[in-house]
Amino acid sequence: MNKLSLHNKFLSIAVFTMLVSFSGISNAHHSAIAFDMNAPLITITGKVTQFIWRSPHTSINMEVENAEGEVEIWKFEGGGTVSLVKNGVTRDSIKPGHIVSITAAPLRDGRAGGLMKSITLEDGRLVDFSNE
Repeated sequence: MNKLSLHNKFLSIAVFTMLVSFSGISNAHHSAIAFDMNAPLITITGKVTQFIWRSPHTSINMEVENAEGEVEIWKFEGGGTVSLVKNGVTRDSIKPGHIVSITAAPLRDGRAGGLMKSITLEDGRLVDFSNE
């Protein structure tokens, strides 16, 4: 094998490795296409049933009473753990049973949920995700 051929082979392997590596990163942080970012924001108050502390996004499920008095489960995706920590929130700050208010961009398909823009915790603290 001559020097040029070996160089081209090494370069091809390096480029392939980089492409494979970056494709994993782009899939890990998905787009907000499921959310209607142009719709008016919704504000929903309910009882937390589950709080998931995970990067790149936290999530909260909560029970919300609708206009007919029936309980619905709403699912919200939130900002990263870094935003919460900056606001003094830990993984133990939000627990099942807590009453919270979430302002969010709604889901495009109309299901009960959305992308959190802010959350008001049971203790009154406001955590803003709008700059993420």
